[in-house]
Amino acid sequence: MNVSTRMSAALRGVAVASITVIALAGCSGNSDLAAESTAAADSLLPAPEGKTEYPLTVDTATGPAVIEERPERVVMASSWDADLFAALGVTPVGTDEQIDFYPWAVEKIPGEIETVWPIGDTAYPAEQVANTTPDLVVDTLAADPVDTEQLADIAPVVGAPAGIEAPLWEDRLRLLGEALDLSDRAEQFIDEYSTTFENIRAEHPEFEGKTVDYLVYWGGGSGTGFMNTVDSEPEALLTSFGFAENTNAAVLPQDGELSDELLGSLTGDVLVISNQAADQAEFDAWYSSPLLQRLPSVQEDRTVVLNLAADNTVTYNGERQDFTGHFGRAWSVGPLAHEELADLLVPKLSAVLT
Repeated sequence: MNVSTRMSAALRGVAVASITVIALAGCSGNSDLAAESTAAADSLLPAPEGKTEYPLTVDTATGPAVIEERPERVVMASSWDADLFAALGVTPVGTDEQIDFYPWAVEKIPGEIETVWPIGDTAYPAEQVANTTPDLVVDTLAADPVDTEQLADIAPVVGAPAGIEAPLWEDRLRLLGEALDLSDRAEQFIDEYSTTFENIRAEHPEFEGKTVDYLVYWGGGSGTGFMNTVDSEPEALLTSFGFAENTNAAVLPQDGELSDELLGSLTGDVLVISNQAADQAEFDAWYSSPLLQRLPSVQEDRTVVLNLAADNTVTYNGERQDFTGHFGRAWSVGPLAHEELADLLVPKLSAVLT
């Protein structure tokens, strides 16, 4: 199974968007954590907190992981966990080449990653993982023990949190924090993230009570995706901005696929569209269709259309945007990405509501 099969259906086909990182106002606490990590750059992990007792058995969706002592060399088996490692100030000894999709995380990982392997036909290159001599392997999105059984022969494997069907980044960060004796650090980061978005909500009362429909238009006959499904990371992010839960999402397909017939059922006050079509004329024809044009959000000009181009840029109203990294994955990959998205989206969402 290749890496792409581990993505949710709602994220398939997302393009890489290159932009320049802009610091989000109000997230200085996270910068403080990064500074502490830099001070400890001679170690792969920050100092232990003494809260986790080893041996430790961690229950995960891929089975129990028995960790005999605090790990020192940790493999990030999927770069989707980049935000979590960066949040905790942990330098993985190895990960996959798609780590470059997450520059906001890479800049906060305190040390240099020793080994970066190419994406291949298997979920994880067991030989290359073994060559890093890890004492822990982590993929907090892994849910199938069959996928990780080869890794379990190398070192204990921490998969997705057990008993949670769709774990959010907070669930995954707490799990990793416990495994690495960094639980206090995880909670500190979660608190600082909450403060950042409390500030956003306080500054933008116009979001209160409003709802958002977030669509991806893939183009090339691949159709349209409704992304902020119930309990999804995109929906959690939008509500953290201050928007109300999209109650209409419960009656839409939860796999992210949205047929043209269902377009007319969208009821959000604001429509956000990520256009990934290679042919602009194709997107223009879809956008001008009667089904879309009848939506209240479109009729009242409350739309934010972001165009993802083949040269890895994001444009809005014909202007290139300052955003670095994988725009599509940023909605679901983790908290540092959410801050980058807030910097990009909040002003635009505010503008269409005021």
